Amino acid sequence: MHGYFDYNATSLLRPEAAAALREWMDRGGGNPSSMHAHGRHARLALEDARRAVADLVGATPRQVIFTSGATESNNTVMRALAAAAPHRHLVLSGLEHHSIVATADDLQSAGAAVTRLGVARDGSIDCGRLAELTKKSPCLVTLGWANGETGHIIDVAETIAACAPETFLLLDAAQAVGRIPVALGDAVDALTMSAHKFGAPPGIGALVLSDRLHAHLRPLQTGGPQEWGLRAGTPNVPGAMAMGAAAAAAAACLESEAARLGLLRERLWALLEGEGDELLRITPADGLPNTLTLAVADASSDSLIAALDLAGFCISAGSACAAGSPEPSHVAASLGMEQRYRRGLLRISMGWATTPGAVDELATALTAAIRRAKAAGA
Repeated sequence: MHGYFDYNATSLLRPEAAAALREWMDRGGGNPSSMHAHGRHARLALEDARRAVADLVGATPRQVIFTSGATESNNTVMRALAAAAPHRHLVLSGLEHHSIVATADDLQSAGAAVTRLGVARDGSIDCGRLAELTKKSPCLVTLGWANGETGHIIDVAETIAACAPETFLLLDAAQAVGRIPVALGDAVDALTMSAHKFGAPPGIGALVLSDRLHAHLRPLQTGGPQEWGLRAGTPNVPGAMAMGAAAAAAAACLESEAARLGLLRERLWALLEGEGDELLRITPADGLPNTLTLAVADASSDSLIAALDLAGFCISAGSACAAGSPEPSHVAASLGMEQRYRRGLLRISMGWATTPGAVDELATALTAAIRRAKAAGA
């Protein structure tokens, strides 16, 4: 779609992922646990996809557990570890996705110790406080690698350095995978991701686990030995095939695509910044290359999004998981944004099909919408 700028909600389907889905349908399916030919074909396809996902995030195939997406993956680690080790302190920040925030709230209501780290205006977390907490008691630190609403990227090396050795570190990488280099490494215990963020269909994702964390977890879903015993049930083979195809496509052009999208983002901002202090840029220059989040002073994001929709452009006001809420984004509040900007938050996110021409046309349409909104409020 020419005017689609909501890739952080979901990417348009990559051609490679669509081809994988067609291959599955043409083949006629099969259960990967079955011993016959259809089952063997399904098992081979599933493991090929697992290898492609592992390669994208610097892991081994055995560390990849297919799930329905990052929300399930985050819940699996947070809830399973809370059940196995209820003494562990849970640490998060004010910028986290709702799947982390709501799960932490639920665990806290059941008696878990939870601390929410302060966040600076530039999106950085308080690593000094993080170091204090992890030295005092065993912790599960749960943070987003990249923020899908603002485009901020955490300093992973600094975060790792702040954590005591016995700390488990879970990084929600849903908005980072396929856009910037992401690796499980030796010091990260879990990565979570949703395949629809990088070009596969919704409903498939992964939890990538270190061996030391895997040993502490028990399945939340029982009934079979699938996914190394951590997720019972027949796997979503066509979804995994599409995810693997999208992962391979993203890996093949990760560096060049990040550079291309970064240039498009700065091109868009150069066309918009003439509106002066009516616009507040939130995404930093070193943030997600595909994301430009800004806020329009004394304006309603809903009205601006509706105006752009009528003009053929799709953007959002932040996380799609919170769409429809009358309250300003908790992320905007955590960053300390001035009140006059909080209702006018706009997130523009690009992806593999975004063109320079579409960026220029969006800039023209958005500038016109902002000026109309300003005139109507004058």
